[in-house]
Amino acid sequence: MLSLKDVHSYYGASHILQGVNLEVKKGSAAVLLGRNGMGKTTAIHSIIGFVTKKEGEISFEGENVINLKSHQIARKGIGIVPQGRRIFTNLSVKENLTVFANQEQGGWDLEKVYKLFPRLKEREKSHAGNLSGGEQSMLSIGRALMRNPKILLLDEPTEGLSPLMVGEVMEVIVKLKEAGMSMLLVEQNIATALSIADDVYIINKGRIVYHDRPEELKKNMDIAYHHLAIS
Repeated sequence: MLSLKDVHSYYGASHILQGVNLEVKKGSAAVLLGRNGMGKTTAIHSIIGFVTKKEGEISFEGENVINLKSHQIARKGIGIVPQGRRIFTNLSVKENLTVFANQEQGGWDLEKVYKLFPRLKEREKSHAGNLSGGEQSMLSIGRALMRNPKILLLDEPTEGLSPLMVGEVMEVIVKLKEAGMSMLLVEQNIATALSIADDVYIINKGRIVYHDRPEELKKNMDIAYHHLAIS
């Protein structure tokens, strides 16, 4: 469904992604693991078009989208839950959800998002800036779903959350996967990643240094220790 082939990405003269190959199959969850500064977010930004200086091929449903603008890529059906949530703090919960909504018959709408996140329904008139970190993460996911994407890019959606809220957010992500949503999840926490992954990739200094099924990584945790510096 989504594939990166020999992708190189640059910020100015800095060569960040150095020949990345990655694939997300339809209806599956691929997880990209790595320490801070290794290229995880750059990979997400390259896919969605936030990085403009790049080479290689980014194919979505058979079409190379590497040279398209970010709004064109989004219209193809790629949704993003950005690192740090990036919600509109001065707008209400409901306004955040509806401002860029792409309504499709039978697709995601307010009713379905509120069913997935009852807490957002309870707080729909509240300013998003007054929500807790966990609620903001839910809002960011809900906003992405309102675009009715074919695939979700989730950039560390549990970052900075309490263990309880991590569990709640991941429970929702699992539900989305079980409903058939394709997704690429960027994570640092290996336990969180392995709970949902169909394919696991590890990135180190802009290169994919490991790719396998999660059960294989569990058998070779020394690889994870080496590349992720797990304590």
